[in-house]
Amino acid sequence: MNCSVYFVSTLLHLFTATAIAGERENENAILVFIDQPEGKVPQIFQLVQQWQSSPFAESHLFYGRLKGGLSKLKKRRVLFRNIKSLIERLEPDHIFVGNDRRIEFQYGMHVAGSNGKQVVGHYMDEGTFTYVGREASSGIGDVVVDNLLKKLFYGLWWKNPLTVGESAWISEIHVAFPELIDPRLKTKVIHCLSAESFQSDSLKQLSQMMLQVNGVSEEQILNLDVLITLPHESLFEKNSGYKEKVLALFSELEGVVAVKYHPRNSCEDALGLKQYGVDLLPSSVSYEAILPLLKSEVRVIGDVSSTLLLTRWLRPEIETISYRNGTENSKFEQLFSDLGIQVR
Repeated sequence: MNCSVYFVSTLLHLFTATAIAGERENENAILVFIDQPEGKVPQIFQLVQQWQSSPFAESHLFYGRLKGGLSKLKKRRVLFRNIKSLIERLEPDHIFVGNDRRIEFQYGMHVAGSNGKQVVGHYMDEGTFTYVGREASSGIGDVVVDNLLKKLFYGLWWKNPLTVGESAWISEIHVAFPELIDPRLKTKVIHCLSAESFQSDSLKQLSQMMLQVNGVSEEQILNLDVLITLPHESLFEKNSGYKEKVLALFSELEGVVAVKYHPRNSCEDALGLKQYGVDLLPSSVSYEAILPLLKSEVRVIGDVSSTLLLTRWLRPEIETISYRNGTENSKFEQLFSDLGIQVR
């Protein structure tokens, strides 16, 4: 029986990994959470431990956002030892990841292939940057220096991808819209993700668990007329007028309106929207868990957001709108236009 390791760092990665693993027969699937904040077990990992219909035989948690100076280096060495131990025990045939720049994935691929075994690296669609590209660094000098420093610090196994999913570690990619991917990914073996695979019983069960533990009812989602999804709070800091932009949106909307913040925000209401009478959905609830319950007449609004791509893919009948936030990019706007997402 083949063994596959799925490295996930976001809820989208988890749902995509589950969809892929559910369609691969006779496989020992192992789930590994990476790039998680040190000091607290993520809620989603706790839920996965209780997930009865999970397609994964094992689940593991590796903290990646580490605290401290010199202690941080020691913790990273421990991280490498733990990954090495896991990979050597499992001897995987396939390793999946949603971001091939992650050191956990690259080191795992290095360890898995160090005994001469041919291991296949897979990239799982992580959203917008699969299609518009995300550069590793901002200039040629940065690329060279950054690459050399990482090879010196980590080892010669480190590879610097030109864009997400492009590194030499990746042989196959799994994407929602194959015809729209960044040209640099077209040299890989391309698999089209099936929208139907996201309707599996195992994912439905996980979605229900997420809603229940966060105190969100199905009726609450069904009653929504508008759902606004907000990006990571770092964008609020870069754009001082972001809050005013969002508030201006509310003045144009009617019906039951709710806001969902990014799950990785440090604050549950970073823009202080609740004082304006806005309904907030818990940020810890995955959008993937909410999407199947939205009524067809709802409108989903966001900025340059992977939630809009996901909506167009899995629920194409839902109206999707992207609002300009002051950091416009022609590549994003062209992609959204190609997918039928309105840009305002």
